[in-house]
Amino acid sequence: MSALDVVVVTFDTREVTLSCLERLTAEIDLRAIVVDNGSTDGTAEAIAQRFPQATVVRLEEGVGFAEACNRGAAAGDAPLVLFLNSDVLARPGAIDALVAALAARPDAVAAGGRLVDPGTDDTQPAYAPQRYPGLGTLVARVTGLEALRAAGPDPALLAERGTVECEQPAGACVLVRRDVLDAIGGFDEHYWFWYEDVDLARRLRARGPLLHVGGAVFEHLGGGTFASWGRERGLRSRLHGIVRYASVHLPRRDRVLLGLALAASGLARFAVFRLLGRRALADAWREGARAGLGLARGRPVRRAPGP
Repeated sequence: MSALDVVVVTFDTREVTLSCLERLTAEIDLRAIVVDNGSTDGTAEAIAQRFPQATVVRLEEGVGFAEACNRGAAAGDAPLVLFLNSDVLARPGAIDALVAALAARPDAVAAGGRLVDPGTDDTQPAYAPQRYPGLGTLVARVTGLEALRAAGPDPALLAERGTVECEQPAGACVLVRRDVLDAIGGFDEHYWFWYEDVDLARRLRARGPLLHVGGAVFEHLGGGTFASWGRERGLRSRLHGIVRYASVHLPRRDRVLLGLALAASGLARFAVFRLLGRRALADAWREGARAGLGLARGRPVRRAPGP
């Protein structure tokens, strides 16, 4: 049994994923587990040829990112599991720094690295430790006022180089104790792709502290799977994630207010995009409006079939 399983989910990002695997080095014994989430670019074949020691979980049809992460974790048995986006490259010593941080804090249940721009030490603000989004932030996101109010990174941790506790470490690079991951049931598979990492962080934090390890530096390339998504597909996934997250983590009053805000914003945008002849976006916003009304009425949020 290896000491660490590294789970990488990929979809049509062959070259980036190969670069990610090339950078997986650590002093401890690790096993790479790649979940090929329905790729059509020969990802699985390329990995088998260049990294025969890696475990490839090949899915003929794409599933949500949350489910794909769970499939990858289930393929291993190491006491530690590192969930790493396929467009994240580990700097030398980065993985060891994460492992050491958890070893030094037996009470901590997870640790995230510091994501920087390629070739620099500049922390990426969007992937710095975040506070949990509340009603104000989520309303801003569904109404288009996000620039005026958003959770954003925790200012105190944006350039932190040490190891400190946080609410939500970078979901693109997070090391979790397997026993705790199993205890909470892994990722919530109701999500497709968005907010599943926030949900996981909240449920993990109920079991113990989460850490931001500033000395564990990973380069984040960006432009991975989402680069091939159309605007409406990403919108559907994001709105579903918001509604699911709110249904689980917000109090009743906040759920009603958020649902009404989404319904109003969705109907208004549906009308605008319909007039502009943007049928796909209009339909996505109409679905969002319906989801908002369902949230306000307390209807259960079903698992997304995929955007």
